[in-house]
Amino acid sequence: MLESLTADPTQQAVGYFDAGSVICYNNIDMTGVRSIDFLMAKDGSEGRFAILVGGNNLNDGNNLGEKITSATGGWNNYQLMKVGLSSQVSGNQTLCFLGLLGGGIFNLDKFTLSDVPGQNDGVSSNPDDGPVGGNQLPKITTQGNKVLFGGQQQSIAGMSLFWSNDGWGAEKYYNADVVRWLKQDWNIKLIRAAMGIEGRGGYLESPESNKARVKTIVNAAIENGLYVIIDWHSHNAETQKSQAIAFFSEMAETYGAYNNVIYEIYNEPLQVSWSGVIKPYAQDVIAAIRAKDPDNLIIVGTPSWSQKVDEASQDPISGVNIAYTLHFYSATHKQWLRDAATTALNRGIPLFVTEWGTVDAEAKGNVDTSETQAWMNFLKQNGISHANWSLHDKAEDGETASALAPGASINGGWNESQLTESGRLVRSIIKSW
Repeated sequence: MLESLTADPTQQAVGYFDAGSVICYNNIDMTGVRSIDFLMAKDGSEGRFAILVGGNNLNDGNNLGEKITSATGGWNNYQLMKVGLSSQVSGNQTLCFLGLLGGGIFNLDKFTLSDVPGQNDGVSSNPDDGPVGGNQLPKITTQGNKVLFGGQQQSIAGMSLFWSNDGWGAEKYYNADVVRWLKQDWNIKLIRAAMGIEGRGGYLESPESNKARVKTIVNAAIENGLYVIIDWHSHNAETQKSQAIAFFSEMAETYGAYNNVIYEIYNEPLQVSWSGVIKPYAQDVIAAIRAKDPDNLIIVGTPSWSQKVDEASQDPISGVNIAYTLHFYSATHKQWLRDAATTALNRGIPLFVTEWGTVDAEAKGNVDTSETQAWMNFLKQNGISHANWSLHDKAEDGETASALAPGASINGGWNESQLTESGRLVRSIIKSW
């Protein structure tokens, strides 16, 4: 032991430590320190934090190592957790602990600097540094009512993450380990980053944290050879046009050279006019994207929660490589919506299912296996790609659309018991797609 410090001399422990929380200590002598022992307590699902020196965020600080925290049996049941440092520094430093993923990452009583080596859970890359490596995928184009990959019609399958909003509980799955596991174990070809725009902790309120989560997923997708949807996850995007234009201009400038990247500029419009509201919004956002990226696929939401694709097909948008969003939930949307989709296809517009569920439209109720299979047959027959809603462990309020059981690991490695009924079905569909 080199030095033992109380987390906060004025109270028993530092608590309410969530993603984005940070605590710092000045003038800490880090000479000879090879690990830090944390006396901490935790309940609930996993969290992740980083040990930094020289700055209180990933941009400014030197990340010495990260650790995933697991439940200790209660918020007052303190246990010792050793975290090894990936690199050593010397002299007096500002030492910071930064919450990365999850809510209630720990209650911290004290920490002890140690000269004994230890292990950590790696060091996250800075999202602003962009992807490292990765293979260029075939270009996505459209031709008539078809979406082509490298000039060939096919459909790909994958997962959508849940709303990215601060504090909504799903942000803990916005990490590279999850993307790697989904590719390795589920055989996904597509991942969707659903950047929450509205509500508490959304992009309008917390732009930098939400954008960082999206970039983390985009970078990981490129590094793992996957297609990735950058989703403006809003129900009122026409009122957010200036923000959407600024955001997608930045994304197009950053990622426009990568065939992996797909822009979804409006998740689910409500019951508003296609020609009078959605199309004019889309035309302006598309123009901003095309000023930076001339040809990556752009997907446009359609009226009534992206169901009225037949209405959009009567007045399509001019331009290259534009597809139209179709969303369905199997227990609610049945043959009548497949008929509307067939009408849209027959009128010549390409469709992309950026979100679908095995349950009802409220993301609740029983898994409808037979209707899910009917939908999968329809998508396969028509070469339509899809992403399931959603990669999350939410079970509150009767939610049954989540693929993960409550408390499922935040970095992949899920066994069957960590998947819900919906998750097990969706995994089997994607693996064999």
